[in-house]
Amino acid sequence: MPIQLDPEEHEITALVELLPNLHQSRIVEVGCGDGRLTRRYAARAASVIAFDPDEVSIAAVRSNPPAGDVELRTATVESVDIADGSADVVLLSWAL
Repeated sequence: MPIQLDPEEHEITALVELLPNLHQSRIVEVGCGDGRLTRRYAARAASVIAFDPDEVSIAAVRSNPPAGDVELRTATVESVDIADGSADVVLLSWAL
């Protein structure tokens, strides 16, 4: 078996299997950090709301924004304000 240099590709594959209409889905990403996964989601989803409590991380993502319909927010899980029914899936990966 070849060495997997990009383990997150398994996550995207699983997400596509769970959401066959991913291209029509609205995603909320909890703890987006540097936006590495946000970019993957944004390339495949209808929209992404990505948030992280670290303003420096959000500023870095904003300086090189992902393509697509992406809204970046500085917020914690406790403080983020996302309207009911505005997302099809909420994702949390690699965040503690």
